[in-house]
Amino acid sequence: MAWQNPIFQGNLYGGLTRFAMNGFAQTQRVATANAAGIKFAQGEAFAKAPTKSVLVSLNTATLYSDNRWTYAVQIWFPTPISGGGIVVPTIDKSGTYAAAINLREWYNTLNIVDGMNISVSPAATIGPVGSEYNIVTNTWPTTQLSAKVELHVCHDSSGGVFAYFDRPNPVRCIPPEQ
Repeated sequence: MAWQNPIFQGNLYGGLTRFAMNGFAQTQRVATANAAGIKFAQGEAFAKAPTKSVLVSLNTATLYSDNRWTYAVQIWFPTPISGGGIVVPTIDKSGTYAAAINLREWYNTLNIVDGMNISVSPAATIGPVGSEYNIVTNTWPTTQLSAKVELHVCHDSSGGVFAYFDRPNPVRCIPPEQ
């Protein structure tokens, strides 16, 4: 069988011109000739997309800037249901990351938190996600956090792992002085 490259000389039925048909044929020839490059480019375009999402429990938070923390997280599974249902793996370290970030904290500063000014009356303070304000010590704990979040993991431009989630921080209004 011989390879044929049709060149249309006249108009076709239905009003399609030879110019359009020759353009379609040329496009097909270019796509076929460059198929490997097109496939590679399509793969690269989506290579930096999130590679996985996992449910995690926030364990600890480390303050690295005003009202911004990095979080140590560990994969979390719901409690098994008696009589069947979810089977919890005994060992799974695929959702353990030491420096996950909260996207809501990305632009936080000393006074601006999640787009609002916390220094105006009534002033407020925020803590890491999953913490509860301690009224005895007047602090936000950074250990034994109690939040579960959906963590997304992708790779940054240098190929490193970038783990992030999106969850509002707890806020506490500061009572005015009496």
